[in-house]
Amino acid sequence: MKKFLADQGVQYKEIDLAADPAKVSELVEVSGQLGVPVTVIGNEVIIGFDRGRLESALAAL
Repeated sequence: MKKFLADQGVQYKEIDLAADPAKVSELVEVSGQLGVPVTVIGNEVIIGFDRGRLESALAAL
């Protein structure tokens, strides 16, 4: 995910759940699950690495 975003020239904020366990509840609130990565682009929440959805969401910005 990080390489994909960097290749697209997209700045992002990474949240390390191991370093900040309090963020786990925020992850569940946003995504409805514990799976990672979770990427939020605009109002779209993308769980996992879905290149097509990521590209569509970035194009819609």
